[in-house]
Amino acid sequence: MKKKTAWISASVALLAFFGMVDAAYVALHSSRGFLLPCGLAGGCDQVLNSPYASFLGIPVAWFGLAFYLTTAACALFAFFGFEGALRLSFPLVSLALAFTSYLFYLQAFVIRAFCDYCLLSAFLVTLMFALHLWLRQGSSSASQSWHKP
Repeated sequence: MKKKTAWISASVALLAFFGMVDAAYVALHSSRGFLLPCGLAGGCDQVLNSPYASFLGIPVAWFGLAFYLTTAACALFAFFGFEGALRLSFPLVSLALAFTSYLFYLQAFVIRAFCDYCLLSAFLVTLMFALHLWLRQGSSSASQSWHKP
């Protein structure tokens, strides 16, 4: 395994772990109806109690937890030798970035409040997407040079 792939796999796994903690904390607290303490942004209650905080009656944080678990598993598989696992997680991370962008839009322009936990998740997803792009950029240039006459 290349050092770059190992480093990116470990980084994605670590970011996904932080995302799991964040999503699990929000999911468990919001499912039980507890108010979450909010720090800098101060709008957690407004965001997490908005009609956009659930999809099909399930809090969005549970979907986030499933996403982070799957991404962490793919990153760990890649770290331990199955490099193709990160290629499998790229579409998932891309979809998560699109959904995160939509949720950020809702916070900024519809709800007009921000949630610290949601912003942390958005930051983590963006970093994971950037790492996937960095890995793909290196692998695509290597494969292009391989096929040149």
